[in-house]
Amino acid sequence: MTAATGTTPLSGDEVSRRMLKLIGSLASNADLTAEHLEKHTGLAMRQADSGDGSFGAGAQIHPDWSYNLYVTRPAGSQKNKLIFDFARTGNERAPMTPICGLDFDAYAKELKGMGFSDSASYGEHGRVDHWNFQRPTLSLQVFIEGESNDSPEKIGHRCVKTITIE
Repeated sequence: MTAATGTTPLSGDEVSRRMLKLIGSLASNADLTAEHLEKHTGLAMRQADSGDGSFGAGAQIHPDWSYNLYVTRPAGSQKNKLIFDFARTGNERAPMTPICGLDFDAYAKELKGMGFSDSASYGEHGRVDHWNFQRPTLSLQVFIEGESNDSPEKIGHRCVKTITIE
């Protein structure tokens, strides 16, 4: 599901700033509407062809990267789920440098400033799988990835890959 964002593609930093603005505007899951997302991201939302009420936006932002932002209602759920993802569209091993100007530390600082508390969720071998951010009426998960495999510093530089909001 893609939507044009104008003639000039957005940068990874600009997409991240728009996501943070959107997150700051959300009081609860009830705000996950096409109108609210358009108002707070400036992106035109498109209804999914499936007719299931899903909607979203997305675009290429770099030769190797695009973003996707969509909202769907999982089967059996009473709430919408927002999924934001930076997706590799070129080289499957492309470094995250073009989309990591606002890295995980910058996101975490902004989210904590919005009143979210955070906790890590661990996967196999004690590795952080994702971070949970909670407010009383909203929860989100931030999935991270190292910037690249070029050096230990780049491996350890945490970039935001995916955000889910419920």
